Amino acid sequence: MIGVDNPGKGNADEVVEVGYDWEKPVPGCTSIAYCNLFNEKYSEQSKQERAQYAPYLKTSDTAEDYGEGQIDPRGEGWKRNLTEQFERRRKQGFAYIELDNPDAYSVADVVGAVEIAESYGLKVIAKNPRLMGGDPLPYVAHRNVYGIIVEKGAGNAHEMDALRQRAGKPDMPVWFVFFDKRKGAGTGKKAAEQTAGVARQYRGMHVSYSPGGEYTHSVDETA
Repeated sequence: MIGVDNPGKGNADEVVEVGYDWEKPVPGCTSIAYCNLFNEKYSEQSKQERAQYAPYLKTSDTAEDYGEGQIDPRGEGWKRNLTEQFERRRKQGFAYIELDNPDAYSVADVVGAVEIAESYGLKVIAKNPRLMGGDPLPYVAHRNVYGIIVEKGAGNAHEMDALRQRAGKPDMPVWFVFFDKRKGAGTGKKAAEQTAGVARQYRGMHVSYSPGGEYTHSVDETA
């Protein structure tokens, strides 16, 4: 599961990414903390609070859909947003983080964020690297990137294996995640099954499906 708001109890064979507001690793499993290159709380903030992370860009449909603010990496708010999140996650005891929305920025900007995370002792899981505008190799090959999360439409198993091979990390874990926006839709389930059929050819690739909505309860399709 990724970005889950109520992860419950984990098992030893699970990897769970907790939501932005979840405050501690899930016991009994590998926990990843969600972090956001955007201003996660933009829609809830006053103008004064938003200004702390300014200036903003206006190029992302994702930012608008989720009520987030796409921070300009050239401004002072970019680093402030990152360091506040990294400091919080380090204090909470997380070892791994995922940086959401990397496809809205250049590879160089995202690599810079990965390096800031490294300075806080946090290991990064790459998100949808093939959606980025440039060659994602510097991102995936960075010494502080330890895995890849892939959403629907962001790449297939063959492409992800080729990317990790180019990065010199042939055993890097890859997690494909799917969901259906409404119960019974079935398109996410079908895509998960198709991806799992190919992913089984490769080591370290896993596919999960959330039947109840966006990354709620998760079913392992590669088991």
